[in-house]
Amino acid sequence: MKGIVYLLGFGHVAICSYWVLYTREAVAALKGGIQTYSLKCLSAIPAVFGLLFLISASATTYPWVFRIIALLAFCEAAVAFTDPQHIYSRMLDWYFQNVSDQTNRLFGIIGIIFGTAILTWI
Repeated sequence: MKGIVYLLGFGHVAICSYWVLYTREAVAALKGGIQTYSLKCLSAIPAVFGLLFLISASATTYPWVFRIIALLAFCEAAVAFTDPQHIYSRMLDWYFQNVSDQTNRLFGIIGIIFGTAILTWI
């Protein structure tokens, strides 16, 4: 279980560090991936992360935080899979058209802090 927590923490720090350092390339890669695959296929990604958070919750100091994150990931997967009234599609369009580089870097910094918090809760 602790191995999964380490994987989640270090993976989150690594991805968000890449997001901060190479913002435009990361956004272009994400946009290309979303345009290549359908939302129904991509909804499996947050579902897998939710499952990993749920499985590893018992190995942490604050398991309720991991269970809440897992619940949020499952909710995101359900919304992405069903895409009611194209809410998820409109959110992605807004993200790729209106969000600046500084905002993306801010998201990356928040992600690095979150990944570090995951690693300290073991």
